[in-house]
Amino acid sequence: MTMSNKKTSEAPKIKELIVRLKEIQIGFKQNLADLQQKLETLDSQPELMISLENAKKDAESRASDLESEVRQLREELKVIKDLLGLNVEKRKSG
Repeated sequence: MTMSNKKTSEAPKIKELIVRLKEIQIGFKQNLADLQQKLETLDSQPELMISLENAKKDAESRASDLESEVRQLREELKVIKDLLGLNVEKRKSG
C-alpha cells in the first residue's frame, strides 16, 4: 500500500473517531449539568436534611426509652409471678 492510499483509508477512521469523541464530550457535559443540578437541589434543602437527622435522633431516643420500659415491665412481671407463686423456674426444679 502506498503512502497516499494509507492516508485516504485512515481519514474516514479519524473522522469517525472525532465524531465519537464529540458525542462523548456532549455526554460528559450533560452528566456534569445533571450533577450540578442535583447538588443545587440538595444544597437548597438543608432544612430537610436537618429535619431527617432530628427525626432519626428522636426515633433512636424513643426506641431506647421503650427498651428500658420493656426491661422494667419484665422485672415487674417476674416479681408479681414470684409473689403469686407462679415462678416457672421454681416449678421445674421443685
